[in-house]
Amino acid sequence: MHRLKRLIDDLTKMGIRPFIGYGNPNADILIVGKECAEEDETRLEKFVTHNFCQWKESLNGHGFGYKHAEKPYDFEHGNFHPINPFFRLKNKKQSKNLEIGRASSTYFYYQRLIDKVRSGNDEKFAPAPCIDFFNDCFITELNDICRRNDNGLGKDEHEEIERHIRARFDWMRKTNFFNQFKVVILACGPYADAIKKDKTLRRDLFGDANVFYCHQLSRWDISLDKIIPEIRTILKW
Repeated sequence: MHRLKRLIDDLTKMGIRPFIGYGNPNADILIVGKECAEEDETRLEKFVTHNFCQWKESLNGHGFGYKHAEKPYDFEHGNFHPINPFFRLKNKKQSKNLEIGRASSTYFYYQRLIDKVRSGNDEKFAPAPCIDFFNDCFITELNDICRRNDNGLGKDEHEEIERHIRARFDWMRKTNFFNQFKVVILACGPYADAIKKDKTLRRDLFGDANVFYCHQLSRWDISLDKIIPEIRTILKW
């Protein structure tokens, strides 16, 4: 956890407590999404607002109100840890009814991506029964504003998103966490345009990582099927 400890120390010195992300801090794969979809205040507190403190307290060996890995995940009262916030969540996609115990579309397709990388893109592979992609990657978001989607937003709201992304770029560049991954998958569509255009920014953020781009994974991006063999070669899986 040395990578994460250094990040926590750097952010503490800056006096900020941003959303960091979930997953294995020592993984080789970083997935960057658009923004967290949580809007309910209670769930925001549990999954987003206290993310920095949850990581800090876990490094210090303290609990923070949620047990981990003792029983199957229950959506409202289940086990929780930022390393794997959805322990034993079923690898089945929610419908519009938002079934409890099933993965969101985005997490379902993150799981498919990691399953395909693990299996070599073999269509006959058996998907993991539960959401476990957190074991092999770290995920974060490019925008700190939480909303279910950006449909119908006005000019002022889009400008606010741009400000938040720029602010996130600033602190990411000043730390040494996000530039230690071998593979970075920017699953955030046009949010990543500035990174795509600016090689210096890309290197400042992600170092020598191999960076791949796709749209936000609320649906499968077939372009990923073409790059999965390359990702496997990079990782030597």
